[in-house]
Amino acid sequence: MLTVTAGWLWEWAVPSGLLIAAGAVLLPGTIRFLQEHGLSETNYRGLLVPTAGGVLLWMLLLLWYLYGVCILPSSWPETDRWMLAVTMVGFAGLLDDLLGEREVKGLRNHWKALIERRRITTGFIKAGTTLVAGILILLPVTETLRSGTGTTFTADSRTLWFLPFKLLLILLATNAVNLLDVRPGRALKGFFVSLLLLVWLASWKEGGTEAGWNVWRLLVPLTIGAGMLAGADLRGKAMLGDTGANILGFTLGVGFSLLTPVSVQAAALALLAGLHVITWRRSLSVIIERHALLRWLDQVGCGRS
Repeated sequence: MLTVTAGWLWEWAVPSGLLIAAGAVLLPGTIRFLQEHGLSETNYRGLLVPTAGGVLLWMLLLLWYLYGVCILPSSWPETDRWMLAVTMVGFAGLLDDLLGEREVKGLRNHWKALIERRRITTGFIKAGTTLVAGILILLPVTETLRSGTGTTFTADSRTLWFLPFKLLLILLATNAVNLLDVRPGRALKGFFVSLLLLVWLASWKEGGTEAGWNVWRLLVPLTIGAGMLAGADLRGKAMLGDTGANILGFTLGVGFSLLTPVSVQAAALALLAGLHVITWRRSLSVIIERHALLRWLDQVGCGRS
């Protein structure tokens, strides 16, 4: 019992505490750095706000990763691949924050830029990077299942067609958080609600897997970072940017694809597809403004400044 408690303490409690302390120190410096280097964007109120706040998420994840590698290497197998995947997705979002054209927003406009002007936008670069990162995580799992050596995932996952199925889920989840990140706190609210659903739905599957534990090793530091950013985001003092939205959405997508039963994954995929179809022609903000409950939820916790 003592060994189990000590293992939990050193693997989860101690790094979480250290990360909270590190986040408190890094947050104001990160926002100041973004301001001083001109990494800002005009928000819906016409105010210039620092963006790419998701850089803080990546820094905290890096610190968490380094702690695991240096202090408990035997308890953190295959984390290099997972850290690389999230880094790829985060930096693709940072590229969009730095170089993306602000007038090209939404799937429809990115598609029009490709078809009408034959231009590859940063949106397509983000999508391509997300697919590669998803393959980096999912392909070893699929190979294990196909070889017949894996006994930890559901039998439903033992066919090759589940790779594109799961990749589509990850891709749509990643972009869904981007769709939400147009008002203060909206993306983070979506993340926390989705995370609570994931924790509940993951309990439907029996037993844990190493890939499953790696998902939680991503989600714990990112949840801490999201909590740290929540105050500034809700008050309109900083934005997650594509950097943060990409990281959070990608990790949620990976979580649903690896931690939940196939029926839940199919339902999540249908909901995400429906969201993208709706926002193809209509503004999500306009839809929210027309429904009192959605409008109230959207404004909860938001500052007036």
